[in-house]
Order: sequence, then C-alpha cells, then structure tokens
Amino acid sequence: MSRGIIHDIVIPIVSKMMVEEGYFTPYRALDIRDENLEEFLEEEMRRHFGVIGANDCQHLKEQLEEAKKNDPHSFEFLIRQLVRKYVKLTVNVRNAEHLKDMESGPPDRFAEMRRRYRQLGYVDETATS
Repeated sequence: MSRGIIHDIVIPIVSKMMVEEGYFTPYRALDIRDENLEEFLEEEMRRHFGVIGANDCQHLKEQLEEAKKNDPHSFEFLIRQLVRKYVKLTVNVRNAEHLKDMESGPPDRFAEMRRRYRQLGYVDETATS
C-alpha cells in the first residue's frame, strides 16, 4: 500500500525532475518502474516525516499530501536530494560489485601444474621470489 502512495505522489515529481534535467524528452511519456527506488523513497519519507505504527500508510499519505500542499518547492527539493542520494548509493554498489569481480581475476591456468609440482617435492621458485 505504501509503495502505491509513493508511486502516486512522489514518482510523478521524480519523472518531472528527470525531464527538467534533460534525461528524457518532454514529449515522451515517462513512467518510472524501479522497485528499489520506490522502496528507498518510502523508507526515507517515513524516516523524514517520522511515520511509524500500524496505520503508517494513511499517515504517510497525509504527511506527503500536506507537505506537497504547504511548501511544494521544499518538498521537491527533498525529493531531489533523496534521488541524488539514491543514485550515489546505486553507483557505489555497482562499482563495488565490479571491483569484487575484478579482484577474483581471471582463472589460473597453471594452478593444477603448481600443485603437482609442490606434491613432487620440487621448489617453486616463483613463490619464493
């Protein structure tokens, strides 16, 4: 239910910001479908507005609509900051995954030969240098 509220109230503002910043053309109908972004925005909005409890969906909706009505510029600024934070986090995660893949390196073709070499009692000179 909360994701629906985020999708109905916040995502149109995010798509408008993306069109304003030139990521998409204004003639193209933009519908953002990123579940991770929706989850991130939901958690950050709950934390920002202090919404907890059993009826948190209704309270979150009320808080978002009230904030949007009272001061739309600061509400858009908050969303813009949260989207920037989300982009930074996703880039960092993507870079960390890429570095993790690079650390594993290419497969070692000679590992089996070195293992046999050590079993036979020969000294591995590449390991001592």
